[in-house]
Amino acid sequence: MPPANDYPMKTNTPIRASVGFPAIRRRHFLKGLSLGAGSVVFAPLLDTLAAQANGSYTAPKRVIFVLFDNGFHEDTCVPTGISMEGANTRELPLGPLALPTGIDPFTPFKDRLAVVLGLRAGSVSPDHGSGFGALSGLNCGSGDEKHRNVVGESIDAAVARQLGGIFPLLNLGIDHGHPETKTFRCSSAWGAGRPIATQCRPELAFESLFGSIGAKQNDFAVRKNLLDFVAGDIRELRTQLTGPERSQLEYHLDAMASLSKRDAQMAALYEKGLLAKAAPKLPSPYPQNVPDTLSAQFDIAASALMTGLTNVVTITSGLCSIRGAYTGFSNLGTHAAGHNNKDVQLDMMGLDIVNKVQRFTAERTAGLLKKLQGMPEGAGTMLDNTLLVYTSDSANRQHTHGENWPFVLLGNLGGRLRTNRLVTYPMRENNYENTGRKLGTAPATNPTINALYNTILHAVGAPRPHFNLIGANKEDPIQRGPLRELLT
Repeated sequence: MPPANDYPMKTNTPIRASVGFPAIRRRHFLKGLSLGAGSVVFAPLLDTLAAQANGSYTAPKRVIFVLFDNGFHEDTCVPTGISMEGANTRELPLGPLALPTGIDPFTPFKDRLAVVLGLRAGSVSPDHGSGFGALSGLNCGSGDEKHRNVVGESIDAAVARQLGGIFPLLNLGIDHGHPETKTFRCSSAWGAGRPIATQCRPELAFESLFGSIGAKQNDFAVRKNLLDFVAGDIRELRTQLTGPERSQLEYHLDAMASLSKRDAQMAALYEKGLLAKAAPKLPSPYPQNVPDTLSAQFDIAASALMTGLTNVVTITSGLCSIRGAYTGFSNLGTHAAGHNNKDVQLDMMGLDIVNKVQRFTAERTAGLLKKLQGMPEGAGTMLDNTLLVYTSDSANRQHTHGENWPFVLLGNLGGRLRTNRLVTYPMRENNYENTGRKLGTAPATNPTINALYNTILHAVGAPRPHFNLIGANKEDPIQRGPLRELLT
């Protein structure tokens, strides 16, 4: 199975054997480990430990993109009691504000949180999902064209070029109602005509990432512990590390083990399926519905980040389009749900189902942040050096012209972004059809998502004059970015 993206995988990450470790028989240990099963997975850890012991460690930056379908409705992202109406840009502290149900799982991270309202889609057509336009800020056409046309580089690829990694960019997807989908090209690209494959099956993403240590997709199915493959290397490493280096190892081992803490009943079904050939219709041990697949993909993302295999992850729930159904939440199609049709089986309106799915996504996102917050790094934790970009690939609703594209930013990349704030650019507040909800409409003079993406590039140390602007917009300082309200 090829890596989870089309960028060349770095297989020769250097292990700094020349740096002294207290109580480590340096040459013997590193030589033995470099030939062992865990050489690829443990190479980032050894680099980190060596640099820390030498006093030369600089924590890497990490960026995570989480996209979901059917729009980021204003009632799910605007703090309680705040009106979007305003002729000027406003900046308010988030501390005293209550977050709405769509994002209140992020409440423990308020001091690292920025809610941004009033950005426009620019040339992107986000109606029914933006396709490759969501992360490129480029016009990829309309209708089905935008899900096929790859006209330029996406922001996650641009960030990955700067931050690097054994896997420069890990793309994980959830194809609603289509558990058979293995890979899909939908959101990310290294450049025009160079799309990046998104892994939609967790067991295949698992094998792509950890196959270098002998793990297979069947090991994912039976929840076999990844550490079994590197048990000898770990025992050797534990005996030779002391103090903070040993503590750091334990956290990394916990991160790897998180992939193995699965439901034992699922494993039993798998084993039974192998032995009882007369019963071929046993439930699959692999995630089949939306909540299980979402949970598995977020677990894989957390482990890949915490073990240092990647610094950039993109998770697309819905594959930047409107397709399938939210199986596991509702049998109503995602298109009907976005139109607020009623699920008669659940006696629930469609937008309430959409809110439920997005709330679940926010909970999984908050869980990922909590894991990063628990991982020591330098004088702090991994979360201190991380940014998570949380938004919808459909701007603020399923049928939209992109007059308001809400974003939530979590993390400040070591202080490079301003957080604990609500930023609202000029907008009018209107009623959203007959739903009883509010809708934000921003003037054409507001910044576009391109300006936000250029802000992110500045924050990771790869500044540009603009990100993917064309024509006269290249000279417009409002469209070029970076956004002064967000960049320190």
